[in-house]
Amino acid sequence: MSSKEHESSKAEMLASLVTGQGETNYVGASVQRSHRFPLHLFVKIENMARMGDMPVSLIINDLLEIGLDAAVKELPEDAAKQVARITKDQMERPTVLDKFDTNRLRGA
Repeated sequence: MSSKEHESSKAEMLASLVTGQGETNYVGASVQRSHRFPLHLFVKIENMARMGDMPVSLIINDLLEIGLDAAVKELPEDAAKQVARITKDQMERPTVLDKFDTNRLRGA
């Protein structure tokens, strides 16, 4: 068995955060955006955040990453490369430093 077989998927890691059994930290650049969510989806996102005592933005970011990874796997190779490409404009976009640590939030 390879070590890949024992690695948790991103969805499993998110589930462990929601149930309070996992922990994570993140430091990186982020871009401020405002979006509207269908109520039936946002209620689930908000409930996941409450259960895990985490910011809604963490749940949204993880769900986006999980969904994007799954969708890109279904694309033809050339389309997947276009999705992953970062343009000069995107690199020069103003960002803020984003830090997150579940241990700090939960008082661990």
